[in-house]
Amino acid sequence: MRKLVLGLLAIALASVATAASAADMAVKAPPAPPPPVFSWTGFYIGAHVGGDWFDKDWISPASPLNLAAGCAGCPVNSGGHTASSWLAGGQLGFNYQTGIWVFGVEADASWTDLKATSTHLQLPLLLQINSKTDAFGTIAGRVGVAAGQALFYAKGGGAWANDRFFVSGLPGGVFPGPQGVPLQQADDLRWGWMVGAGIEYAFANNWSVKAEYNYLDFGRQRETLQPQPGCGCVAFEYDIRQHIDVVKAGVNYRFGWGSPVVAKY
Repeated sequence: MRKLVLGLLAIALASVATAASAADMAVKAPPAPPPPVFSWTGFYIGAHVGGDWFDKDWISPASPLNLAAGCAGCPVNSGGHTASSWLAGGQLGFNYQTGIWVFGVEADASWTDLKATSTHLQLPLLLQINSKTDAFGTIAGRVGVAAGQALFYAKGGGAWANDRFFVSGLPGGVFPGPQGVPLQQADDLRWGWMVGAGIEYAFANNWSVKAEYNYLDFGRQRETLQPQPGCGCVAFEYDIRQHIDVVKAGVNYRFGWGSPVVAKY
């Protein structure tokens, strides 16, 4: 009996010691939630600056208007020119991300001061041909691949340019008006197509910076230059081909869309 009592007492003491040890153990903290994964989904708005250059070729076609104006040698190359300038503008758009793929649409507009002058090649007229673009823009779709907070993308769509074309006189020419003053002029909002590529990096949850190249092509279109008051000339037509190259850097503010994506483990 004595041995039985001592054995039961030992078992009771061991149970009390185990319970006390378990009470002293720290409660294990729950695992931390996984960090949110950055998503490009959402609307954004931003601004950009950069540089651009255009290339324009002028052709005098054998149109009825030109033949009536006395252009017996038409069609003939009338010349061409290039120019470069600064640009500044803004953009707005929307992105939707699924997996690593980002799809979106963007519209932008830029102000610039592209202008060039060259000698009219139709001697002995002694004229100058002049081109000026003061604004242009694009409306394009975008597709990109996201690598965390970096986005590599390509874009393509439509483009527009606000152009002015005019002919001015030179001393000793057929129409010796003041140099640089329009004799015949046309203002036009021209439409074309564009392609581009760029990279964007989100340095904060809602802010990103980007660098981008765009090629805008407006093909060859016929422009009717109307006589200006006092020039003593008639309307004349030119087929003018032009394209614009654009390099720009910008910053975007992204408004976001819903809750951030959470990584699953």
